[in-house]
Amino acid sequence: MPRRVFFSFHYDDVLRANVVRNSDIVSRQYERAARFHDKSLWEEAKKQGDLAIKRMINGALEGSSVTCVLIGQQTWARPWVRYELLKSFERGNGIFGVQIHNVGMKRASTLLTGGLLNPRRTGATLLTGGTGLQTEPSPGPNPLDYLGFTVDYNRRRLTLYDHLNGAWRTNPHVEGMSLNAVQYQLGGADRGKFTQLFPVYSWKSGNGYQNFPTWVEAAAQHACR
Repeated sequence: MPRRVFFSFHYDDVLRANVVRNSDIVSRQYERAARFHDKSLWEEAKKQGDLAIKRMINGALEGSSVTCVLIGQQTWARPWVRYELLKSFERGNGIFGVQIHNVGMKRASTLLTGGLLNPRRTGATLLTGGTGLQTEPSPGPNPLDYLGFTVDYNRRRLTLYDHLNGAWRTNPHVEGMSLNAVQYQLGGADRGKFTQLFPVYSWKSGNGYQNFPTWVEAAAQHACR
């Protein structure tokens, strides 16, 4: 029985996210078990306000055991991606990230531009994606680096934070939790970032087409799922 995977992503990256969702390894093993917001549902929830969005996200997380955040260039800054990850931590999901900033792009096989531009000589990376040549985008910031926690061992409480406008704050949509409910090994730390607990892979260089199930299972086991 495949793990139920919740996909968190920024909707500007939906085409790249769909490359992951529609890949053979995901569609064969996780299609029925995956939680993936339809954009029309998302837009309708946005019209109804924050409470409707939270209900939609909470409902999609229900029954999932692993959360995969698909990381583009602006994913780190999206408030509802942060909420999805904080709620995933709160419910004890296995969590991991996958970089998708360069998904759907192929290396150029010919030398182009006016004169001849040789990428090997200039150091340029030319890629083809859709029509024409494109320069490969750089990876976006890791959203897990903007989420963190503190632990009060005397009160046996853990508080969740996100980093906004240069400062850490308690997220207004996510409450603290009992330390007894935490599914992850914190190693006795009294504070930390999600990057210290959860890995990030690259869909392309990490061969996600083959390794995605391994990443899912490792995340689930890390959360004792």
